[in-house]
Amino acid sequence: MKVRIVCYEDVNGWILGKFALKLREELLLLSLDAEIVCTPDPAADINHHIIYIDFDGKRTTRDTVMVTHIDADWKFRKLKQQTEQGAVGICMSSDTMRKLVSAGISKERLCYVNPAHDGIIAPRPFTIGITTRIYPDGRKREFLLTHLAGRLDPGDFAFRIMGEGWEDVVEELTRRGFSVQYSALFDRDAYQRMIPALDYYLYLGCDEGSMGFVDALAAGVPTIATPQGFHVDAAGGLVHPFETEDDLYSVFTRIAAQRHLLTDSVARWTWQDYARKHAEIWHYLLTGELPQEFLYTDGVASLVDGRNPACSVTERLSSRLGFVAGSIRALKASLRTRPPGTR
Repeated sequence: MKVRIVCYEDVNGWILGKFALKLREELLLLSLDAEIVCTPDPAADINHHIIYIDFDGKRTTRDTVMVTHIDADWKFRKLKQQTEQGAVGICMSSDTMRKLVSAGISKERLCYVNPAHDGIIAPRPFTIGITTRIYPDGRKREFLLTHLAGRLDPGDFAFRIMGEGWEDVVEELTRRGFSVQYSALFDRDAYQRMIPALDYYLYLGCDEGSMGFVDALAAGVPTIATPQGFHVDAAGGLVHPFETEDDLYSVFTRIAAQRHLLTDSVARWTWQDYARKHAEIWHYLLTGELPQEFLYTDGVASLVDGRNPACSVTERLSSRLGFVAGSIRALKASLRTRPPGTR
């Protein structure tokens, strides 16, 4: 398949250029003949325009257009004309695709592919802070942290500990792969810098309460602590109460799971998947053949998905008025920024 990515801006200029470069890079790895050009190639199987706004609409062979920022009626009309002349619009979201269909563009000429990320930005571990000393009688229940170390992922949590007696616990945490910053001596200046920098404050003991708990709340840091002593008098301050080791494990797993939901939501939004989705769309447009199974809800699946309930007149009018409103906002903005005396 001969694909020409028609990029109408400097590929080294800004974000659209990056889309063109990354798409070409991944298409080549899929063994496609892919090049970035400034004008459409009538000999190509596919001319993919980045973006629709600079495409003159003159049909070559098969044209697809990247669709984004339809925030004015003239942009909507331009895209609608392009699709009526044979182009297929590849939106960046299901939301935009639905709005465009509601406003009057044929569903048969629209699909969507979610954007990609580079996969180089990863979450840092949550920083858990402890500011208490350990006693020989074990009243601070430090053993809970030692036991917990074997059940948690070091990629999810790191620890900052200030207080005497934690050496054995720190050694075990470090052996398990956790990042630990430890200071046996209390340093007031370091303490005052440490508390606001925490993600969570942890207190394991059951003996009235921790003054660090109070300081953490004063700094707006959520707490993981036992529901006893003055902890329970801080209305809304005991964010994650626990009593047993299993309780504490559940708290940590819930915290980690909340973050995993975020990272998992875009885990497959890779440039490799982005290119593969485009390749499947183009293969379908050229041959009418679909993949044996749909691996994605976007891509070619969104192009052939027949679930397009008829839109009421009210829905169509509402969608179209949204684009008109965007035009009015843009006009008002230009008038506000225009120098006095100009027309």
